[in-house]
Order: sequence, then structure tokens, then C-alpha cells
Amino acid sequence: MSGVLTAADLVGVWRLVAWTSEGEDGVQTPMGERPDGIVVYTADGTMITTIGRANRPSIEGADMPSSPVDQQLDAVATFIAYSGTFHVDGGDVVHDVAMSLYPNWVGSSKRRHVTLSADGNDLTLSADPFVVRGRLGTQVLTWKRVRR
Repeated sequence: MSGVLTAADLVGVWRLVAWTSEGEDGVQTPMGERPDGIVVYTADGTMITTIGRANRPSIEGADMPSSPVDQQLDAVATFIAYSGTFHVDGGDVVHDVAMSLYPNWVGSSKRRHVTLSADGNDLTLSADPFVVRGRLGTQVLTWKRVRR
């Protein structure tokens, strides 16, 4: 990275390596020790991310709405997905959410503080404290570049 973050620095496909939540009671892993996720940033300013627990179990039924409610709830509780546009603001990337599994996020902006390795292949996104799984914490997500 050249020192000043640009949108071009983020363009590409990134795979989630780790997600920690740092709170007053210590560090937790909201999606388990080995979460699975991807974030994509495109040159035209589009972003999309999906994150879930690794090895989520299959659910019964031919489709989601016909499956048992408890299994539906578990599937949704162990997955995050949203998309929209992004822009860089100083050392932060701002995700402007247009679509989300969690409907309350639609129309909101999610600011993420960016740390990018010198070679541009390791990305850390962190956020000011917010509630995840009923717990206030600083979310820190570490990503590895898959391709530009």
C-alpha cells in the first residue's frame, strides 16, 4: 500500500481468516474458531459480503420456508450477508448497505477501519463497538486476498 488508502487498494476478492469480538469480558469468536466468509470489492464501487460459521449443518425440507422453524432460525443466526456500494473515507471503508439478510441494516452505512499489509494481501477491518449476539464489542475481521 502506498500510505494513503484508495478504493483501488481494496478491489478484489478476500477470504475471511478470523473474526474476533473484543469486549470488556475478553475476546470471543462470534462465528466460531474458523468462520467462513468472503468480501468482494469491485472497481465500480460495489461490495458484497457473506459470512457464516464453518460446517453449518444441512436443514430438512425441500427449501428454506418448508424446513423446521428451529433449523431456519439456526441457519439465519449463523450467517450474515449484505451488499451495496462502498467508498473510502480517510483510513476507513464505508459500506452503504442496499440489501441485507438483517433488514434493519438496509439504508445504513457501516464504517470499517482498514489496516492493509504492505504487500496488499492481508486486510483487517475493524469497527467501533457495536452489539453482536447481545454483546457489545469491537469486531475485528481479518481477510486474505484471493485475487485482485
